[in-house]
Amino acid sequence: MGSVRRIFLCYQIFLRELSWQLGSIPMNRGKIVALGMIAAFGCIPASAQTNKVEPFEEALREALKQHRAGNISESTAALDRARGILEKVKSEQIGNALPDPPTGWEADEMKVEDVSPFLGGGKVAKKLYKNKTGQQQILLEVYYGSSLIPLVRGMVENEEIAKAQGQEVKQAGGEKVLVKKIDAKNYEINMPMEEAIMVRLTGKEAAEESMMLKMMRDIDRRAIKSLVKP
Repeated sequence: MGSVRRIFLCYQIFLRELSWQLGSIPMNRGKIVALGMIAAFGCIPASAQTNKVEPFEEALREALKQHRAGNISESTAALDRARGILEKVKSEQIGNALPDPPTGWEADEMKVEDVSPFLGGGKVAKKLYKNKTGQQQILLEVYYGSSLIPLVRGMVENEEIAKAQGQEVKQAGGEKVLVKKIDAKNYEINMPMEEAIMVRLTGKEAAEESMMLKMMRDIDRRAIKSLVKP
C-alpha cells in the first residue's frame, strides 16, 4: 500500500473511532484534526520517517531536475551548492588531520579560500593558532593545486638554491622543510609534500621555531595527501 494512501486511511479510521468513543463529549474541531494528523504520521514506517535526504544528494537531485527542465542557470546553481557542501566536508576532514593547539594555545576554525591566479591559483585551507594571551600566533596553511608549489619543492631538493634564497633545509617528521627567517623574531616554514600539495607555517610575535617544527611533525601528512590530492 502506498504511503499516502496508508496515511489517509489511518486518518479516517482514527476520526471514526474518536467520534464513537467520545460520543457527545464536546471537542474543538481543530484538536480533532490535529490528533488525526498525529495518528496518521504514526502509520508511516519508521524507515520512511528517518530516511532523510542528505543536503549533497538533494542538491544533485535539484541540479538534475533543473537540467531536465532546461533551466541551465538553476542547474548550475544547484551544482555549486553541492560543490560547496563537498568543500565544507573536505575542510572539516583537513582540520582533523592538523595538529592540536600546543599547551596554552587555542585555534580558530578552519576555512578554505581560493588562491589568486597571480599567486599560482588552487586553494588554501587556513587555521590560525594563538596562545591564550593573544600575543604569539602561528598561521597554518595547506595549499593544493598551486603552480608555485613545484618551485618551492625545487628549493627543498637543492640546498644550495635554498641557501641562496635565504632559506635552510631541515627535517620535520621525515619530510624536508624550508625554514626562513622573515624578520628578527619570526619564521616561515614550508613543507611541499608532493608536486601540488604544500603546508606552510608562519609565525608572528616571536613564535618559537622549535614549536613550529613540532607542529609540522604532528600533521597527519598521509591524510592530507589523500584529501587534497588534485
